Amino acid sequence: MHHAEAPLEPSRSANRIEAGASIRNPMIARIFRQLAILLGLALVPAIVSAALQLQWNREEPLAAGEVRIGTAREWGDKVIWVDARSRAKFEKRHIPGAVLLNEDEWEKLVSPFLDAWDPDKEVVVYCDGGGCEASTAVADRMRDELKIGNVHVLKGGWDAWLGK
Repeated sequence: MHHAEAPLEPSRSANRIEAGASIRNPMIARIFRQLAILLGLALVPAIVSAALQLQWNREEPLAAGEVRIGTAREWGDKVIWVDARSRAKFEKRHIPGAVLLNEDEWEKLVSPFLDAWDPDKEVVVYCDGGGCEASTAVADRMRDELKIGNVHVLKGGWDAWLGK
């Protein structure tokens, strides 16, 4: 007679393995959840910081013939500063050593400029900054009419000089 085989009961060691796996799985899941939360919390200030730094360091590109105040200051005494603003603004305040040369008085002021000009120095023309185009107009005339090649327009103009 055949005995019906009794169902196999799991051994005690198998029970321990299954119990250990069921304990470990929630623990592992909990560790990964906590790790994901920590990484998320660390990422928030990193993203904000990166965005602020990118915005803070973003400089507008220079147009052809423009120079930044930092570069012009590095040139030191190798620069001739040309103020393209009105005589009234020049007389009120200007960069030390600057020569007045503007569109309104071009014919009258070009000779004093040429007396001060040194071909070995960089010429930096400035006006009020922002929307002021006087420095660009004077710089263009210096290049075209006077055939001076090392002429630059100060990006930001007078305001850049003042540090605004």
